[in-house]
Amino acid sequence: MKKTSAILLPLLFCSSCATAPSSNQHLLRQRLTTQKNLGYQHCDALFSETERSIAKAGVVDSEAARIAGYPYLRVNRFLASYRHEANGKQFEAWIDQLKKLAFEGLQVEIRNLPASTRQQLQDKLNHDISAPATLIEALQQCAGVMQDETLDEKIEQDSLRKKAIVPSEYNLWQRLAGLYPLTAPMFRLGIKHWHEQTLVSYSQPLSKLRIMGKLVRHIPEQKKTPLSFANVAKIIKLSSRNPLNIPLPSAEQKNQLFEQFTPIFEIDTVTENDQFGTPKWQIDGKPAVDTSKPMVYRHLSHSRLGDQALLQLNYTIWFPSRPKNSALDLLGGQLDGITWRVTLLPDGKPWLFDAIHNCGCYHLFFPTRYAQKTEQGWWLDEPAFIPQQPVTVNENEQTIVRIASASHYIERIYSSAAITEGEYHYQSTEASNLRSLALADGHRRSLFSQDGIVVGTERGERFIFWPMGIPNPGAMRQWGHHATAFVGSRHFDDPRLLENNFKRIQPEK
Repeated sequence: MKKTSAILLPLLFCSSCATAPSSNQHLLRQRLTTQKNLGYQHCDALFSETERSIAKAGVVDSEAARIAGYPYLRVNRFLASYRHEANGKQFEAWIDQLKKLAFEGLQVEIRNLPASTRQQLQDKLNHDISAPATLIEALQQCAGVMQDETLDEKIEQDSLRKKAIVPSEYNLWQRLAGLYPLTAPMFRLGIKHWHEQTLVSYSQPLSKLRIMGKLVRHIPEQKKTPLSFANVAKIIKLSSRNPLNIPLPSAEQKNQLFEQFTPIFEIDTVTENDQFGTPKWQIDGKPAVDTSKPMVYRHLSHSRLGDQALLQLNYTIWFPSRPKNSALDLLGGQLDGITWRVTLLPDGKPWLFDAIHNCGCYHLFFPTRYAQKTEQGWWLDEPAFIPQQPVTVNENEQTIVRIASASHYIERIYSSAAITEGEYHYQSTEASNLRSLALADGHRRSLFSQDGIVVGTERGERFIFWPMGIPNPGAMRQWGHHATAFVGSRHFDDPRLLENNFKRIQPEK
């Protein structure tokens, strides 16, 4: 790979740095690349000091995994799937994406540092470099310096490929201690029973579903201009013009896509716990949800189908709690939520939908007529559970997600012509905003702890399900930490998850 000049280091890793480089940044680059004492060693020290401060303050963000020896890179499961495939220009593009993940995480962590710690880092930077620069600017320039030093040889690139992996969300020691080979079949029978019960519920006509309170529709606030599937395909094609052929839509394109496929949430509402809203931190340090501000959190991801990268649109909602129905209820607890995901084909049509609760539990698949389930592997593994017939989605229709009261189980998926009337209008924002929430004292804190768990959302089920290897089962989780099968192994963000369970078909007309 050709060395990437620090002078040409891209600044597109964060929205706040998307403008042309300032004269201060040019001066900073010059000093980093011409003064020996401010070269690689200084950059290595700057990253090390920043990482130590982040760890000491307990504000590590684990949405993307760190890569040992490469503090300017981070990786997720999707990008990890390219580590042995990307060469030449593709390798350079792959590195750019790893840097983008790293600086998204670093910005979150630096924002969440105590103000005094941020100032100490800035003061040290100002002392070491006479060129004025913010901490994030200096780290960005240092990324180019360190890349030139650590990735200019094939042996170094191969070393990175080996390390660019994301740890499993399953703990082997828990499965060993829990005698997994003996206990897993019992859990598998319990899962089979839940599947059977769910199928009975889905076999009822929609009109016959039991309503405990009032059926309330939550519709998007924005007024969208519908896109044809051809227009969606055009956005996917144009945004895939990069060496890796990964759909990377612009902010405007992304907003168009999210608006096009945004669902309507139809919720059986009995109490405030059945209204979704905006997560926040209370004065007592516990998480809560402000239901006066209905909010859908949007997140872009990707799946792989053969050599194609498919675009995925994720919509996440948060409820105040799943209320306990008794003192012995093992499933109830603080906060609850659902993530609804739309996976798009290159032709702009939805391939399939799937959903989880924000603990990673209750993973349901809703294929369209363009997807067909493949044969299941080992009998003990949890199958991809499909509770209803293929979902039909036309260009002029909206998908409706029917949700039960209290348990917040998804009871049905159906579509309808564009709906403009509803009891509640929700707003949308980036899911990354949850990684840095304001506190009453002016500081900031992520909704998620350093291990990706939302503190205070533990469920009683963790005392029973721990032998299946999932840490703190039932607790709410951050993206990248959703293990979705108790028996076997399955991650919601596994890029081959859908391909391993479904194939693309051309339906009969």
